[in-house]
Amino acid sequence: MRVNLKPIATVRNGVTDDVDDWDKVTSRLIFEREWVDGLYKLGRFDHVLVIFGFHRKRGVKLRVHPRHDPSKPLVGVFASRSPRRPNKLGLTRVELLSVRGNVVTVQGLDAYDGSPVFDVKPPLDEIDY
Repeated sequence: MRVNLKPIATVRNGVTDDVDDWDKVTSRLIFEREWVDGLYKLGRFDHVLVIFGFHRKRGVKLRVHPRHDPSKPLVGVFASRSPRRPNKLGLTRVELLSVRGNVVTVQGLDAYDGSPVFDVKPPLDEIDY
């Protein structure tokens, strides 16, 4: 099976290197104009899930030290948040700060500047419709 993903937005946050605390990073998701109507009512949520791509070349590593800390025991890549994954997809629950036009501003996204965004959706625990 082949899956073709088309980015719907791009991460803009100025981050080009590793960060000590991603929770403090504010990112703007700049949506392509064709997807803006899909943001209708997104702003009523406190958090959103962002599915994004690891766009830097890193290879795959099946066992990693969490947070690149060798003092932590090795775990499998699927038991970690490592970007060195087979399909280069990231998923992060972030705080939603604002939705204005084609810009969604979030806090805590662990993605570098320029990362492609493939989807945004509300977390199940916040859906009330």
